[in-house]
Amino acid sequence: MAKKKETVLIVDDEKDIRSLLWQKLKVEGYRCEEAESADDALHKMKTKPVDLVLLDIRMRGKSGVELLPEIRDSYPDTAVIMATVVTDMSTAIQCMRQGAYDYLSKPFNLDEVVFSVKRALEKRRLELENKDYQQHMEQKLKQQAKENRQLFLGAMQSLVFTVEARDSYTAGHSRRVTEIAVAIGKKLGLSDEELENLYWGSLLHDIGKVAVNPAIVNKPGKLTAAEYEHIMTHPAISASIMQPVVRNEEITQIIEHHHDRYDGGGLNQKVKGNDIPLLARIVSVADAYDAMTSTRPYRAALPREQALAEIVRETGKQFDPLIANVFLEMSEADVVPEKKKILIADDEPSVRLLLKSVLSSDYAVIEASDGQEAVEAIRKHKPALAVLDIFMPNEDGVQACYEIKADSATKDIPVIMLTAIDHDLNRKLLAEMGAEQYLTKPFKPRELLDVIAKLVKS
Repeated sequence: MAKKKETVLIVDDEKDIRSLLWQKLKVEGYRCEEAESADDALHKMKTKPVDLVLLDIRMRGKSGVELLPEIRDSYPDTAVIMATVVTDMSTAIQCMRQGAYDYLSKPFNLDEVVFSVKRALEKRRLELENKDYQQHMEQKLKQQAKENRQLFLGAMQSLVFTVEARDSYTAGHSRRVTEIAVAIGKKLGLSDEELENLYWGSLLHDIGKVAVNPAIVNKPGKLTAAEYEHIMTHPAISASIMQPVVRNEEITQIIEHHHDRYDGGGLNQKVKGNDIPLLARIVSVADAYDAMTSTRPYRAALPREQALAEIVRETGKQFDPLIANVFLEMSEADVVPEKKKILIADDEPSVRLLLKSVLSSDYAVIEASDGQEAVEAIRKHKPALAVLDIFMPNEDGVQACYEIKADSATKDIPVIMLTAIDHDLNRKLLAEMGAEQYLTKPFKPRELLDVIAKLVKS
């Protein structure tokens, strides 16, 4: 029996032959249609998709030989098998050269008919898969390049955390600046692409401090002119680190220009005013605010009111008036809103890092490396949503999902399952256990964000 009901169109001007073939192929599991002429066949093909055409060479009116090129031109993905009498062999061979998959001789051996149909449909399936592969190769390569970039940026994010770990006073600074900058960007109505570039530019803006002397960064007193100039080399160093690998001008411009003053009075500054890239002007405000409201070696953290007063004083000087005024109108909750918690559980650190890099701008991320840790963390933190890999040590994602949904305290928490192997059985099993969504790796970050936003909102 056929695995699925492919549609076979039987084209012959003899009703008895059509009926004979229809009955045999129907028993084999195919959906059959009949046409008594070439025009009738073309009409049928216009109204419903056909996987294979059994086409008689000699028919009254337009012959099968004449119809074949029309089918190949209009329906190139439809397989065609020619039917002929023994005296038409040369014609049958010519039809093969024109794109027919096979030919059958009359009178028919019905077992040979079934074998030929199966073989032609299998060949057609392989050709369609290859065609699809070729058509989507460029798209897949672009998607892979994007995912590789995300993995690289995730690695850079880890480097940011490592750099900040050298200095307890600035730990978390880049992440806070990112949150503030993105909040400003949303108020300004930036596009999704601009917000993503703003996110990465903000997160990586201080990565060049890996080359700055930590003794100078942590100096408790006032810096000398030489020390200040040394610290202020980090924007150029950061940009030189990222430019060869990020290849995104908006991101590298943020990194290079985030310390530029709006009035042009910064150290070795080459541009001023609106010639400073917009996203860099946003980060300038966010960076200054977080620096003022954080404890540093040379002073305690300033109260929010005092930091805002300083931004007012420097509006039009250090800061773009438009961006400064938008920021000043934002409430404290707007600047750093409380984030909903998302739990991610995967035994691969690189996958957790990628997920965290995708989610941390909008959510507070809790991590777990196996199903048991995930269940314990969910019971403790009550996140808004859980993302679980299926295959994990100690306890896999399937068992973890079962325990989460069986517990009255956690059963309403939405669960998204991740897997590198897409099986219908997995989908059915997890759906029965209550998982709300199922995504296959590699997935698109935007796809994951959209699914999470929908589930958290609902």
